[in-house]
Amino acid sequence: MTTTDRLFIGGEWIAPRDGRIVEIRNPFDGGVVGTAALAGAADADAAVGAAQRALRAWSETDYAERADILDRIADVWERRAEELAQSVTLEMGMPIGVSRFSNGFGSAATIRFYAAAARTRAREETRAPLQFEGEILIRRNPVGVVAALAPWNFPCQLIASKVGPALAAGCTVVVKPAAENALTARLLGEVFEEAGVPAGVLSVIPGRRDVVTALAGDTRVDKVAFTGSTVAGRVIGGLVGERLGLTNLELGGKSAAIVLDDADLDATFQELPFLAFLNSGQTCFAQTRVIATPGVYDEVVARFAAWASAQRLGSPLDESTALGPLVSAAQKESVLDFIRRGVASGASLVAGGEDAAVPPHGNFVAPTVFADVDNASAIAQEEIFGPVLSIIRARDEAHAIELANDSKYGLAGSVWTSDIERGTRIAKRIESGSVGVNGYRPEQNAPWGGRKLSGTGRENGPEAVDSFQRVDVVYRFGA
Repeated sequence: MTTTDRLFIGGEWIAPRDGRIVEIRNPFDGGVVGTAALAGAADADAAVGAAQRALRAWSETDYAERADILDRIADVWERRAEELAQSVTLEMGMPIGVSRFSNGFGSAATIRFYAAAARTRAREETRAPLQFEGEILIRRNPVGVVAALAPWNFPCQLIASKVGPALAAGCTVVVKPAAENALTARLLGEVFEEAGVPAGVLSVIPGRRDVVTALAGDTRVDKVAFTGSTVAGRVIGGLVGERLGLTNLELGGKSAAIVLDDADLDATFQELPFLAFLNSGQTCFAQTRVIATPGVYDEVVARFAAWASAQRLGSPLDESTALGPLVSAAQKESVLDFIRRGVASGASLVAGGEDAAVPPHGNFVAPTVFADVDNASAIAQEEIFGPVLSIIRARDEAHAIELANDSKYGLAGSVWTSDIERGTRIAKRIESGSVGVNGYRPEQNAPWGGRKLSGTGRENGPEAVDSFQRVDVVYRFGA
């Protein structure tokens, strides 16, 4: 069992100011994984103060020095990848193979990407004015102190995607992991410490809603970068907006996968089930609405039913486990309630369901597939955040596009067809921040974010560094 009673604030390990120590339980068997320190509002205040004090010196370091520190963070992260992966798996049930990439090596690669991006940037550029003799000096400065708020489902990757560009831009960062990841938060603090990050440039304070409220309302926090639910995003956006601060909000999703009559179903089913059920459906971009045209509809239903029935549920530390438990008993009950609502709506339950066989302990829900789903129903419109798939019949291509766009969300999506040009044309008509053709994978070298209630702003890609900088101008007359 792991025990930690300290928070990493301002380069030091300190006890939480209100003495909060919480138990972290394994969602697979309910056992106590460890005890960990949890931050409160006073700790948030201290972390922001440390970030503010460190800001000037860090912002004045050149890009090469920032890049060197980011590379050192990536080096340590890689060395401790297995430890980080196992920590997250024990905390929230992610299968170890997925966790090893997402929370371990993939996150380190994200940090290294921004080290490389930093080395290609210039602090200033000059332009020729049109209305006077002289020159215009364009200066890119960090926005300031950043609060990086990450959820429990892909904690390390979502922290890396905020910390990497923010540090490259010259910002200091207060990282707030979810309370469910308090043990992993300790490991991340150790990574930053071992990498030699200057004191105050990065603090790590796992916490609950009071910490989020404190950070979002603090006028010393110049930008809040948040990934999480749309409900929480509305609250955070309101708090930050009231004081005219900056936000990047990556929120919920209910992504649609359009499967057309000409799709290669053998190839499609090598990828699409994974995209629908990744991390037991606890994935913001999960393709949980499958919209199929008449020529393939019945076979799509049959293949998904067969796939779901064949999956192995079990210990997330077992390499052969396909789907682990949900993060908590409350999340399990929420998902089961949606399954009941799906049955009540008249949709056809073709796999899984509330009574399906699952391991005798743990927060398990069987991968569940509904056919004949009304796109207006709750299971097709609400983000369930669990292993529940809705298959919807479309009359034709145009109707499929209409159904895909008939959603309050717009985070991701995919189109499956043997004609990639046709798929690209359709993808351009989908109201989502990113759409894949014959596959889907968020790519580090491309902007990532949503439309509609899926959020505002973009992460990933070199553009992410721009989002943590402001552009200031000096007019030089007679230069």
